[in-house]
Amino acid sequence: MMKNIGYARVSHLESVQGYSFDTQEKRLKDYISLHDLGQLDEFSKEVLSGGVEIRKRKVLSGILSEMKRGDRLFVSRICRLSRSILNTLEFVNDCKRKGVEVHITDLGCVTNGGVGQIVLNVLSCLAENERLQISERIKVQKMYAKKERRHLGGALEFGYKKDENNKLVPDDKEYFILQSMFNLRNQGLGYRQISEEVKKKFGRKIFFQQVWKILNRPHNQQLQKVA
Repeated sequence: MMKNIGYARVSHLESVQGYSFDTQEKRLKDYISLHDLGQLDEFSKEVLSGGVEIRKRKVLSGILSEMKRGDRLFVSRICRLSRSILNTLEFVNDCKRKGVEVHITDLGCVTNGGVGQIVLNVLSCLAENERLQISERIKVQKMYAKKERRHLGGALEFGYKKDENNKLVPDDKEYFILQSMFNLRNQGLGYRQISEEVKKKFGRKIFFQQVWKILNRPHNQQLQKVA
């Protein structure tokens, strides 16, 4: 038997301010009655922020895991699912893959076409635009961070360490090895030979491909002139 399951959410602040689960439940029941969809079989509620990812919500993620093909999920407003459009779209797509209908009272059914699906598609376009803008901002931030020689995470670049401002500054021990590598390069040694010399002299195993990469970094080129 298919089930009609209602879901309501309020944030901690909304619960303190008196926002009611009863209001959301009434909207769901009115919607179901108006569209002649039977009755509300189950009603689940949750108190948490709309910014919490749906997969991290105990109640809503639990509802989805238990729902079967043909079941219907009813929510009073789109913001009750999530404040994140991306998160909402992912959840709706998960429901579609399971064969579960999602009804949002102010949009209608958003999984079986119609106006609700069109609105969701528009939101999807807006979300894609948001992703592109975020990606561009990250690229610009990384570009400036590289210019300022700031550490961007991950393994530290050979020859450098981070200071208290997260800037890359020479690491005395590795920087000395780096200068020695440039000395060897200036003497005409190849990258493979430099790799072998570094292992013999300093006990550091640096593959010749890494030697090439290290010595050809633009900010290291100035060392070649003074080495």
